[in-house]
Amino acid sequence: MIGPEYAAALDPFTREAKELVRKSPPLDKMPQKITDLAVERVKWRSGRDMVVNFDIEAVRADIFSFYLTCQAIAAVSYPYSRESRLVSDATRETIKYRMYDLFKRGYEELCLEVVQRSFKFLQLERDDGAKLGNVEIPREDYFRLRDRRLAEDGVEIVDDRVLVQYIPKYAVRWTDLALLLKHRRVELTKLYLVNGWAVITPRELWDLFAGFISVKTEEYIASVYERFSDTGAPSKLLTDIGERIVSLLPPEIGLRERFARVPPGRLRPEFFPPCVKKALAGVGSGARNYAVTVLLTSFLSYARVSPSGRAVSRMADFIGDISVVRNEIAPLIFESAERCNPPLFKDQPQEKANIFYHLGFGMVLEPRLEDSGKSKWYRTPNCNKIAIATPALCDPDEFCKKIKNPLTYYYRQLAEHSRLRAGD
Repeated sequence: MIGPEYAAALDPFTREAKELVRKSPPLDKMPQKITDLAVERVKWRSGRDMVVNFDIEAVRADIFSFYLTCQAIAAVSYPYSRESRLVSDATRETIKYRMYDLFKRGYEELCLEVVQRSFKFLQLERDDGAKLGNVEIPREDYFRLRDRRLAEDGVEIVDDRVLVQYIPKYAVRWTDLALLLKHRRVELTKLYLVNGWAVITPRELWDLFAGFISVKTEEYIASVYERFSDTGAPSKLLTDIGERIVSLLPPEIGLRERFARVPPGRLRPEFFPPCVKKALAGVGSGARNYAVTVLLTSFLSYARVSPSGRAVSRMADFIGDISVVRNEIAPLIFESAERCNPPLFKDQPQEKANIFYHLGFGMVLEPRLEDSGKSKWYRTPNCNKIAIATPALCDPDEFCKKIKNPLTYYYRQLAEHSRLRAGD
């Protein structure tokens, strides 16, 4: 008998899953078997690894390890990075296999109960043909949908057990796929729509739902990253687990995995958030120090260096040449300081050294790579801190409503632009 808590094994964002986490010890105090599982789950390749036993302890271990994995990646990487995508892709494959396994074992109703919390869907009426409400689906379309999906999966010879996965059976309201459409995990032009409903096969239902959980996983990792930016450095356990997970990435990656990497030596100002653009343009005396010394130093340095793969403490761990600071980051900051009214350094010349202090090089005017770590490399402040400290900088656009940190804005814009180019 499957208990209601098993829904958490299909959707780690259900109320059942959140209740398990709420009642658990702190995630960074978990026993070794859970921390090991947090690393192992991104390496799962066989269905045997992905299936969770029908008991509460197995579900707890699965949920605790999932959240530990996400938080560990947020501790050592930035939102929408290849590390984040590694976790979201592994989550997608796990959920998809669990859906398949449960269908195969006769637990279709359990799957549908979980799915319908996120998607409104109907089952097609079957008699001599297939109908969606009062609309009959042409027989040739019905079989074309089946054959198209078989071809997409490269399936040529099938038995009845496999074929049933490819026969149109459900219809999902297309507006419920908004999150998948926004992240380009689904293309509207490839959906077979009938009166606002997308007709799909069981196989497509598993794909859509698993993709939905995958996107929510990426967004959750981004929210944890923003929280760490607000509250300070994550625990050593989280960074250790994150670095173990990152070590699993292959040394050479293709475009799809590289989509959120900032090309070396290049910043993309067109993707900067409004507050950063305002700061770069120069501000008045009341906002100068915060805009230049706090916001721009942290944002431009993290955006340019894109520290990822291990715990962030000093810039020298991620760059090999001080010219990155002297010739690329610092000039942009100094130019914005000169654009201020009055120019920042005219009456506060000490702020030039303070800029390098915020970059982690101590109070110097000519930073050297070996100086890195003499002071704290400050993280980019969250949006609410910017709005409180300098309201004049905060002029949010529509995209700002989706994020809570300027860096997340930049990384997400880069990710969406790269997906468009890559046809992801």
